[in-house]
Amino acid sequence: MKRISYTLIVGAILALFPSVSAQTDVPPPHTVPAEVKHPLFRTQLYPAWSAMTPKQAVFDTEAAVLIAQQQVDAICNLSPEQMTFENTFLAFADAMSELEQTQQYMHHLIAVRDDPVLQQVQAYLMGALTQFDAQLMQNERLWQVIKTASEQPWVQHLSPEQKMIVDQTVLHFVHSGAALNDEQKKRKAEINLELGKLAMLYGRNVQEATAAWSLLITDPEQLRGLHPARMAVAQQEAVARGLSTPDKPAWLITINSGLAMDVVATCNVAETRRQCWYGIKSPGAGTPYDNAPIIAAMMALRHEYAQLIGYENYADMKAATRMMKDGRAALDFVDTMMRELKPAFDKENALLLEYMSQLTNERGTTINPWDERKYASMMAGEHYAFNTASVRPYLEKERVVQGLFSLCRNLLGVTFTELPTVFVQSGQQAPADKAEVWHPDVKLYAVHDSQTGQHLGSFYLDLHPRPGKRPGAWCMPLRMGDANEPHVAALVANFGSSAPGQPVLFSHPELQIFFHEFGHMMHYMLGHTRYRRHCSPSVEWDFAEMPSQLLENWAWEPEALATFAFHYQTGEPIPQEYLQKLAASRFFMPASNHMRSLCIAKLDLEMHMNYAEKFAGKELDVVAAEMLAPFTPPYSVQVPCVMRNLMHCFQGGYAAGYYTYKWSETLSTDAFMRFKNDGVLNAETGGAYRRCILEKGASKPAAVLYRDFMGRDADPEAILKYQGLK
Repeated sequence: MKRISYTLIVGAILALFPSVSAQTDVPPPHTVPAEVKHPLFRTQLYPAWSAMTPKQAVFDTEAAVLIAQQQVDAICNLSPEQMTFENTFLAFADAMSELEQTQQYMHHLIAVRDDPVLQQVQAYLMGALTQFDAQLMQNERLWQVIKTASEQPWVQHLSPEQKMIVDQTVLHFVHSGAALNDEQKKRKAEINLELGKLAMLYGRNVQEATAAWSLLITDPEQLRGLHPARMAVAQQEAVARGLSTPDKPAWLITINSGLAMDVVATCNVAETRRQCWYGIKSPGAGTPYDNAPIIAAMMALRHEYAQLIGYENYADMKAATRMMKDGRAALDFVDTMMRELKPAFDKENALLLEYMSQLTNERGTTINPWDERKYASMMAGEHYAFNTASVRPYLEKERVVQGLFSLCRNLLGVTFTELPTVFVQSGQQAPADKAEVWHPDVKLYAVHDSQTGQHLGSFYLDLHPRPGKRPGAWCMPLRMGDANEPHVAALVANFGSSAPGQPVLFSHPELQIFFHEFGHMMHYMLGHTRYRRHCSPSVEWDFAEMPSQLLENWAWEPEALATFAFHYQTGEPIPQEYLQKLAASRFFMPASNHMRSLCIAKLDLEMHMNYAEKFAGKELDVVAAEMLAPFTPPYSVQVPCVMRNLMHCFQGGYAAGYYTYKWSETLSTDAFMRFKNDGVLNAETGGAYRRCILEKGASKPAAVLYRDFMGRDADPEAILKYQGLK
């Protein structure tokens, strides 16, 4: 196997980026104390974040590659008589552990803190690592060992979990091009290298454009209708940038803070809503952050890659390892649901237009997209005599967090304990009795089994926006364990910050997002599999969102909300009337809500299946608008294509897989019916859910896990039936 000289790579990086060389807080590995020699490795449960400098990242990546190289070489030296499951398939699965771990920490740090040098180093390393992976998959001897081992008689006597690892490993090599000829392998490596660079550039455009946009307001009348707590945050944002003084107060609206979205949803001034709507849509849509050329290049390369491997298109290749099995099945699911929803969708748009006409005394035929959410919310408020903003004073952050912990404790049989933490700067020594965090706002919690006391895992909570932090919300595995080793993960979000001395109050949409991401967290924390290869993040992509979407249901259930929703000032419990009206308002205009997600899913699949025929050489926004015209409201302006800033499909794992959100929602709704029938706080049902699905991770096919819990296959129309659309 041809080796990459990572010593040369280290030297090249230090030469290219003098700022890395200038960092003297972490000396070269041979002089670093043994206990912190490689802080980006799996050597300790709670990472030493302060030691993860750009310079150390380079050295640890070099060491991880050498470890992987040695373990791969050992596999390559096996004869057929020596081959076993442990020294081939398990050894290969473990060979990349340290390398995967260094990259996991790097991806996390780049997302949560602004470190331009670390970003530069990662961009450079990604190219080298892509080359390493390409050469790994081009290693003919390694492929022959894996292929030969998979054909040995002893494979037939393996356990189902072990056979899954064998099949998954072989398919991984096939998808990586191991069966290709030399010329094809060379082209595949070139494609991977270019795709890695383009994905980095795409994400950088979104992040920088998001950070660059802001709207300064000097007249508070222009924010009329925005909640006072959010007004205070907007003023705090302006003060922090030196744009507001006691004599000349100002309010700064940004995207990362969530204020732009709040303005679109609640502000009474149409022009302010319009500016914020365009701001939200701007990342990836204009110079110098235009992502359209990057998207075109990535689609062409992904298609070429899929055909090189032997698939008709990229969607088919990705679906081969998912529940759907091919792209056509996924697109049929999306198209069928869109057709089913179309009559109700048209009716909902007509009702909204009629409502807006009555308010404005003008008979309109189109809807301004910056007005849609505001007027829909108003219409819902009148229909139910209720506004979801009314619940914000009852959703104080700490009560919400503890309430969610209590809910999971009762349903899933786990306990949560906050651990002592400390934030230290690079080069400083952290106290031995405290775990490090990457920012003072971050908290760390341990999860234990309520009955046995076993430490199942720990997770970080980083919930508030700050400069340099990636927008959005996500749950990221940081260090995956198995049945005997605890997991570590992070839940990161950008929920509304508060004015000094005031508690953070969640909006109800933020509450849903928090429950959603915590559903992922419980999936990660409760995985109890024999092999780390089968930990929860490894489940089929079209099943991955099922646990997160299932937990969202409790953000609406009166019985659950009543346990933690208390007024942040008076301590009074949320009125029963609010709980009942909130639950009743959940499925207001349900067809429209579904259609928004389905439109993205359709666009994603069409681009990954038919880009050359339907998109290539054409204006992205125009083609997308024409394709989705029957399934979008009659907007007054052309909406920028969502793919311009859909990080999930260009830096995440949702390429040709955005449909999985709706498919998973169908599964989660069907599964929630069991909870509704048994009782939404029924511990026995929660225990069965934990045993059948959460604990099993990817150790069984998702369809089998689902059948184990429900006693039957999924009902694909469950979500339409539950919401009165079927």
